[in-house]
Amino acid sequence: MNLITIIKTLEYLQLNIFTLDDLIKITNQKKEVIKNKLTRLVAQKKIFRIKKGYYSIKKINDKFQLQRTYNQTYICLQSALEYYGSTTQRFNNLDLITKKALNNQEINKTKITFHKVKKEMFFGYQKNTINNTEIFISNIEKTIIDCIYFSSKVYLTDTIDFIKKFKNKIDITLLKTYLHKINSSALNKRTGYLLELQGIKITGLKINNKYEKLNNNLQNKGTKNKKWKLIINEEL
Repeated sequence: MNLITIIKTLEYLQLNIFTLDDLIKITNQKKEVIKNKLTRLVAQKKIFRIKKGYYSIKKINDKFQLQRTYNQTYICLQSALEYYGSTTQRFNNLDLITKKALNNQEINKTKITFHKVKKEMFFGYQKNTINNTEIFISNIEKTIIDCIYFSSKVYLTDTIDFIKKFKNKIDITLLKTYLHKINSSALNKRTGYLLELQGIKITGLKINNKYEKLNNNLQNKGTKNKKWKLIINEEL
């Protein structure tokens, strides 16, 4: 199989980013043969090496495509806000949720930042396509939850802006299902309060009687919200 045929096949399969194993399946050739071929094509600048085992047909100019090179991850937090257009800021990092503890890395001057969660929280993501590359990213409802859960990584004001932007697209039933699955009283309180600030009613969330801080990163000072059992220690 020649290079032109290989590239056309990769494009047809939406594999602008592909692996050594992908090419073995496509060509039905031995691993060593494919490895040598890839080394030669990279040296000739006919394809591009992203990191060990991962290559691309074209140079990667969209950092969100890099999620494809990390299995069992999805784009989240500030990167999700950026992807959905909730912020006009552009960052040189890519936030990824993972079930494993991974060291942060750097690819093409983009810092890859990993955020570990328990397997019970690894859900609520969807498949999208960017430049013929399939990527996984948190959906609108899970983006809200993840941002509140990782409030030390994302400002509450940024989360509020996201809720405001997608106010008419939020699936409250789905969001409640997610919260019930996670089963965190503190997360329920903060989520319910922030949604209510935007006029979004949500009922049936389980909360205890212990007062929690709205912003877990600030001092324990502020007025008490009796409904959500929160200490409002940040004005939003």
